[in-house]
Amino acid sequence: MKATDQADDRDLELMFAEARRYALLTAEEEREIDGRKWHAVWTLQELFADVPELTQYTAVFLQQCGANPPKIGRFSNREQHFVLRRELTDYFADGKSHELATVAARKLRTLKTTQARLPHLSRLNLPASLTVGMSVAMLRRAGGQFPDSVADAIANWERQWQPPISGHVLERETMKALRRELRIYTEARDKLVMHNLRLVYSIAGRYKGRGVSYLDLVQEGTLGLIRAAEKFEFEKGFRFSTYCFNWITQAVRRYVGDVGTLIRLPTHVQEQMGRLYKEKAIEQLRTGVEPDEETLAAKLGMDIEKTRQLLQMRNLGVSLDAPRFDDDEGTLLDTLSGEPYGGTEDSAEQASLHKFLGGAVDALEPSEQRVVVARWGLHDGPPLSRAEVADSLGVSREWVRQLERSALRKLKAQDSVKAAFADYSEASNY
Repeated sequence: MKATDQADDRDLELMFAEARRYALLTAEEEREIDGRKWHAVWTLQELFADVPELTQYTAVFLQQCGANPPKIGRFSNREQHFVLRRELTDYFADGKSHELATVAARKLRTLKTTQARLPHLSRLNLPASLTVGMSVAMLRRAGGQFPDSVADAIANWERQWQPPISGHVLERETMKALRRELRIYTEARDKLVMHNLRLVYSIAGRYKGRGVSYLDLVQEGTLGLIRAAEKFEFEKGFRFSTYCFNWITQAVRRYVGDVGTLIRLPTHVQEQMGRLYKEKAIEQLRTGVEPDEETLAAKLGMDIEKTRQLLQMRNLGVSLDAPRFDDDEGTLLDTLSGEPYGGTEDSAEQASLHKFLGGAVDALEPSEQRVVVARWGLHDGPPLSRAEVADSLGVSREWVRQLERSALRKLKAQDSVKAAFADYSEASNY
């Protein structure tokens, strides 16, 4: 354990020493670096409108956004699906730029000159990260290579396109131009990142002691910083350090919420708990007595019942190795019945229950059936979130929520479901 701590300390010393090599940027330096970054992005988009092979690929890409959006069930890596959703949401069938994307796809195929095509492409306001990802995807289809996570996700999505798209041959000058602009963009983005790493270390330090190592917090904060560097636009009048602060904080807080506790709580609940326990510590330090629920509720302007629920949430995770009583050597694990593997009757019971639920679900509307099956994992895959179900059905999350509520209301009203629940409750001493 001591050796591990020493290794971590050495890593931290190297990180801090590396960060000290990069001075903070002035406003003029930020303007110049960000200008180079966006000039590279615009040059890549001009290549999309100028080179016939790239124009054709861009038209197909935009058409597939509306006709064949990425479906989570076809991705072995869910993170890639998340990346595509983040980049392409505006261009899906229900996105705010879908009509513009449809028009652009048509115009790119029919218009003959770069000057005529480029305005339709510019109106889409393609994000820098998506422009770079598409450029790398085009480069790879011609046999070139360049690292990019968005391009990795696009490559997975391309296998789902109907009809499939074939490879293309690019002239050497075109490939050189793509590589040159990609290199300029990457160097500018990385320069913004490296000169602001000390901000990541500072923000990560505020979240120490929450069940996550400091190095992991720095890693997640750095990912947030990279995302900020991709989206930053100096011309909007903000300094980069101001802009990236929220991106870094959001990335670190989300990671702490996801892995810092045994049970994942919504972000707003975590914030409420943080305020509650901070006020509790302040009040206890001031009076020397642990404050009761009424005092905390009054201090924070919360409902007493809400305060009580938040206080209880800290106790949701209990180790099975914990002793049953203070003076008892036995553990909670000793009180659990059952073997490592369930008996044959357990498998039969589960199969029977699954078959019964399938029959009950069949009585619902087709759209309700799809939502219930996907949300509770009644198919062969794992349960999906509302956002994931919405993506697979091509509808909004609110529509999925309404279908879910309607389906549950109908299932609850079925006499067979009521009887089955009563039998199950009685058998398990519910």
